[in-house]
Amino acid sequence: MRINPLEDGSLRSSNVKKKKKKSKKSQKIGSGFQEGFIETLEEVQISDLERALQATIKEVVDLGNNLIRSPTTQNFHKYREAVKSFLKLIEKRLYIVDKSFSPQEGLYMVAREVDENLQQIAESLIDVEKSALNLSAKVETIYGLLMDLYR
Repeated sequence: MRINPLEDGSLRSSNVKKKKKKSKKSQKIGSGFQEGFIETLEEVQISDLERALQATIKEVVDLGNNLIRSPTTQNFHKYREAVKSFLKLIEKRLYIVDKSFSPQEGLYMVAREVDENLQQIAESLIDVEKSALNLSAKVETIYGLLMDLYR
């Protein structure tokens, strides 16, 4: 047997409290709290991104050094993936840090230049004649460009 308080009149509460409307003052306090929460959340996101960027740039440098020591296609692919993940993190940071300012054009120009350098590294791996010094210069150029984006 189910008990339904809506069908039984004796169980119905005649003193149902209705929700009071918020005053303008309490709405202002609530909106201030919400703004503070959003700012805190954005700060946490930015600090998490900074830690991820630091870890990724370290990975890029390590993989770049591995590529210089041993220029194989496997090391190149690892290096290229690390560079791509770094660029994605930079793009995410630019979006979070400043949504109104559009630095996207600069990011795409640098990303295009990084892609060109990665393509040149791929060609140098195919061409056995190229020296490791030339490969090292390209890796250092990419590292410099990534550091420019990081700052």
